[in-house]
Amino acid sequence: MNKKIGWIRFSGLIIGPILGSGIILLPTMVYEKAGFWSLPAWVLISVLGLFFAFIFSFLTLLFPGEAGVSNAIEYVFGKLVKILSAGYLIGAGLFGPVAVLLIAERYANLSGLLSSTTFTLISLLLCTCLLMMSITSIGRAALVLSSVAAILLVSGGAMALIYHSKFDVVRQPFEFSVFGNAMLLLFWGLVGWEVIGSFSGEIKDPKHTYTKAALFSAFIITTVSLVVAGAVQFADIDSLGSPVADVAMIIKPIAGGLNTYVFGGLVFALCINTYLSFVGSIARLAASLADDNILPRVLNRRTKNNSAYILIAIMTLVHVFQILLVKIGLMTMESLVAVADVFFLLNALVGLLAAMVIFERRWLKICTGVLAACFFSILLFSSSLLLVTISLISFFVLFAGRPYLTVAD
Repeated sequence: MNKKIGWIRFSGLIIGPILGSGIILLPTMVYEKAGFWSLPAWVLISVLGLFFAFIFSFLTLLFPGEAGVSNAIEYVFGKLVKILSAGYLIGAGLFGPVAVLLIAERYANLSGLLSSTTFTLISLLLCTCLLMMSITSIGRAALVLSSVAAILLVSGGAMALIYHSKFDVVRQPFEFSVFGNAMLLLFWGLVGWEVIGSFSGEIKDPKHTYTKAALFSAFIITTVSLVVAGAVQFADIDSLGSPVADVAMIIKPIAGGLNTYVFGGLVFALCINTYLSFVGSIARLAASLADDNILPRVLNRRTKNNSAYILIAIMTLVHVFQILLVKIGLMTMESLVAVADVFFLLNALVGLLAAMVIFERRWLKICTGVLAACFFSILLFSSSLLLVTISLISFFVLFAGRPYLTVAD
C-alpha cells in the first residue's frame, strides 16, 4: 500500500508547478510588453491568485476525489458539464506540458552535445519514468526542488533590489489592451490550483493537509513572484552585467561565474517538477472518468504505485508528436501556451460558477463572481479563432452528449 504524504510534501507538489516555467519566462515577457505597468499587473494577478487558491482548495475539501473540482461541477451542473470541464483540463494537459519541456531545453541544454530535439525527448522520457514512481517519492523530490528554487529566486531578487536597483522607471500611459494582454500572459502563473485535487486520495488527513498546504504555498508563490517581478523591472542591468532584464541576471549576485549553470539547473528542475505534477494529476483525472465508464475502462489500469500507466503512455506519445511538430515548424511554444491557457481559463470559469452556487455566504458569492468576471475578461484577449473553435466543440458536447448520458443512466 502506498504511503500518503503530509502537508509539507504536498506543498512541494503545489509550489514547484505553479512557479514552474512561468517564473522564468513571464517577468521578462510582461515587462517588455507592459513596461511601467508590469508590476501592477503582477500585483493584480497575485491577488486574484490568492482568491483562486482559496476557492479551489475549498471546493476540493467539499468534494474530494481524483476528479478534483470536477466533482463540485457535477454536483451543481450535472455529469455532462463535469465531462466538459474535465475535457478542458485534459486538453490543457495535452498542450501545456510540451511548452514546459521546450522552455527547459531553451535554458538548460548548455553543453550543446545534444541537439534540441534529442534533449527535449530525453527530458520527456525522464518525466515518463518518474511518473511511474510513487507519489511519496515524487512529493519528496518536488519539495526539495521547490525549496531550492524559492530560496534562490527570492535571495537573488532581494539582492538585486537592495544592491543593484534603479527606480527611475519611465512612466507610460495606461493602455487597456496592453494591460489585458499582460494579464493573459500572467494567467500561466496561476495554472496549477485546478489540478491539485487529483491527488486527494494520496494525502494524509485531507482537511488539514489541504488547508495548511494551500495557505503556505500561496504565501510562498506570491512572495517569490512579486520579488522576482520587481527585480526584473527595477534592477540595473548594467550594474549586474546583463545585456537584458531577465530572471537569469538576478541569480548572478548569488552564483557569480556559475550563474549560467545554476540558472540552467534551476529552470530544468522547475520545468520537470511542473510536468510531473500536471501530467500526473491529469492522468488521475482521466482515470477517474474511466472508473465512471465515461472513458474506456482499460485506461484505468495502474501500476502498484497507483500510476495510470496507459494514460501516461498515451500522453507521452501525444507530447512526442507535438515536439516533432514544433521542431519542423508547424507549431510553436507560444501557440501551445495560448491553447493551454484557454483550456485552463475555461475550466476555471466553470469551477467558479459552481462555487457561486455552492457557497452560502454572500461575501463569498460576491468574491467568486468578481473573480469569474476578471477571468472572463482575461479570456477575451485570447485568439478569436481559438475561442470560437473551442466554443463550437463545447456546444456540440453539451447537446450531442445528452442522449448518450440518458441512455447510459
